[in-house]
Amino acid sequence: MTDYSWTEPESAANTDYQPLYGYNEVKLTDSGHTMEFDDTPTRERIRLQHRTGTFIEMHPNGDEVHKVYGDGYEIVIKNKNVLIKGACNITIEGDSILHVKGDSYSQVDGSVYQEVKGDVQQLISGDCEQTVDGDFDINASGDVNINADNMNINADLNVNGDIGSNQTIAAVGNITAGLSVSAVKSVETTGYMLAAVSVTSPIISDIVGSLGSVRLGINTHTHIDSRGGPTTTPTSPII
Repeated sequence: MTDYSWTEPESAANTDYQPLYGYNEVKLTDSGHTMEFDDTPTRERIRLQHRTGTFIEMHPNGDEVHKVYGDGYEIVIKNKNVLIKGACNITIEGDSILHVKGDSYSQVDGSVYQEVKGDVQQLISGDCEQTVDGDFDINASGDVNINADNMNINADLNVNGDIGSNQTIAAVGNITAGLSVSAVKSVETTGYMLAAVSVTSPIISDIVGSLGSVRLGINTHTHIDSRGGPTTTPTSPII
């Protein structure tokens, strides 16, 4: 991500180029408020400062600094429009709260990058819909848990690991797994079912008769060990 870090610019009055006598008009009140109109050539500035230190200053290059030594409030009774033609940097050292009582719209013509070093929680009282024109990738170092009444996938499902279910696994199309498919209740499909290792379930419904998997077959011959007894029955894979 681009580094947009920033620091408060120093006032021209605090540099080695102090205001020249006769060019700087200063108004100082009894309590300590000040108002300056500095016409020093190349260092022209305006500064309005409260006795607590809160100030507004306009710098010679047109920059403006507004610093509040306390709480800040801005109240707009009607609409407000803000146009920023450069970068906008916001640094919040405490918490951030945004309360929108109406609808919220956000348009980003470029990309969006987020880095969250803690947890992320979202509470949505209504529906949630996402439309992605390209790929949608989820990379998790831990588990991905989905709790829902129903989960509908209108696409092919490719699994490189096991598929396990405490209920029924059903598909209108094909079921293809890189290793095995297992269900406590049943596996049902009207399409093709393929597992590289096994399909395990009390009930397997393969309507089109195209169940393909690599199974273990039993070789029934035995070997006699040194004590005259049979060894364990060897196995060999068959298709």
